Amino acid sequence: MSVIDEALGPGFDTVTLTRPTPRKLVCLWMEQAGLRTVLLPTVWEQLAHPRRNKIGVNAASWQRMRTQRNAPFRWLELDDAQQEAVDDVLRHFTEPCFPRLAADQMPDDADANIIAEALIAGTDVLVTQDINSINHDEINFVIEQRLGANSGFVLTLDRALARAFPGGELLMLALATIAPPAAPASGEWAVEDAHQDFANLLRALAGANVRETAQRLDVRWSQCGDLERLLAAARTVAENSRALRFERMRARVAARRSAKRAS
Repeated sequence: MSVIDEALGPGFDTVTLTRPTPRKLVCLWMEQAGLRTVLLPTVWEQLAHPRRNKIGVNAASWQRMRTQRNAPFRWLELDDAQQEAVDDVLRHFTEPCFPRLAADQMPDDADANIIAEALIAGTDVLVTQDINSINHDEINFVIEQRLGANSGFVLTLDRALARAFPGGELLMLALATIAPPAAPASGEWAVEDAHQDFANLLRALAGANVRETAQRLDVRWSQCGDLERLLAAARTVAENSRALRFERMRARVAARRSAKRAS
């Protein structure tokens, strides 16, 4: 098995990186850990060329992102030997691994390829799809029993966040993804406004199938004894985060293009 030489964070499925709310959260998480967010080859193909893959993605924004210096992403590319290893992994997957697929569909399935690419790259993969699409336990069993890799290779994003942040730090990071930066021109972020912003965040996480994380954040919010201090800390993180600056830039460009189309 080929392994890419360099410390890597986990890979993510395309759904996680397509939706702004989980994308900002995982990119900030990786940044806080001193890592760039990994883009596996099939994920990049789906993000940059969605018409080929029939998913709703703003390909132009992703293509522009790759031209930016210091972008918070790391694009992984596999050589021929590594791609052969990916193909071999795909042949080992069983139908229970992907309940909606027949065995002959797996080599062409994006999710199956994403998981195989992460395995060959030497990292975990975090997904938001439910067990009806990707049976995490079955995949981990096959990988452990047939391929000799460690168990727990495929995790839900909920489970991974719970492991990474067993305490209250995740709430501050989550708030940073929606906070106005702590710059003088950004105005105040009153607690009353933050309540509504936070409620919107929880709805977006639940809608992105990151429901357990939303529930954990809700409990932490209700137990916080000093919201003003927490919001101030979140705003400072938002101001200093390169990953979130890129997200704000992406949003501004998208808004300008939308305004031009409407005029």
